[in-house]
Amino acid sequence: MFGSLRRRLSRSTPAFDPSWRLLLTQRFRHWSWLTPTELARMERLVADFVATTRWEAARGFRLTEEIEVLIAAQASLLLLGLDLDGYPDVTSVIVHPSTVRLHGAHPTGGGVFSSAPRVLAGQAHYQGPVVLSWADTRRGAEYPTAGHNVVYHEFAHRLDMLDGITDGTPPLDDEVARQRWVEVCTAAYDTVRAEGSPVLRPYAGTNPAEFFAVATEVFFNRAQSLRTHEPALYRELRAFYGQDPAARWPSEGP
Repeated sequence: MFGSLRRRLSRSTPAFDPSWRLLLTQRFRHWSWLTPTELARMERLVADFVATTRWEAARGFRLTEEIEVLIAAQASLLLLGLDLDGYPDVTSVIVHPSTVRLHGAHPTGGGVFSSAPRVLAGQAHYQGPVVLSWADTRRGAEYPTAGHNVVYHEFAHRLDMLDGITDGTPPLDDEVARQRWVEVCTAAYDTVRAEGSPVLRPYAGTNPAEFFAVATEVFFNRAQSLRTHEPALYRELRAFYGQDPAARWPSEGP
């Protein structure tokens, strides 16, 4: 699927610290629902992500091992069923203590620009860093049924960017798969914009790239609801990610 973009774990992949298992079991709800085979791959992915990522703290924030491991685990979950063992061209992960404030003119849609500060939970830059709010990252790991996860969202953008175009369509196996993806996602996107959705929040209607990122959040966090309300979209995401989180979830209660 990913051709020359593929990055394989080497035999020298750093070891997974056994103490991280308790941390992830307690702080990352998804961890307890993975099979032994899935956990073995996740441990390698997490260890590699922690060791090979350039970590940066913003605004005097102090990074800890717990922060790095929780971010690595959430980013790695997207890779679990993919033929890909890392995120090419991510130059660093920059962690803010809470919301990220950005200044400067920016488009707001319809050719209109605003100079008002923007408050974000995260941001993914093409061939650059991924910026994350630790407060939002922690909430996303511990309370998945809320449906929000900034790490899934921003790293879904990085998967979307792998083919050099941020258009809501990540690299797919062939033209048939791509055409089916575009048809299904366009129909769901148009519905969100026109009517809203019981499972996809309005931000999914911003543009196709944001639709894919929001759909990824819901696919992993409210899988059963997505399968019920958007079965065709669920099938496309299941085929792409190589995972069936609706079968993994014990329930979607609090």
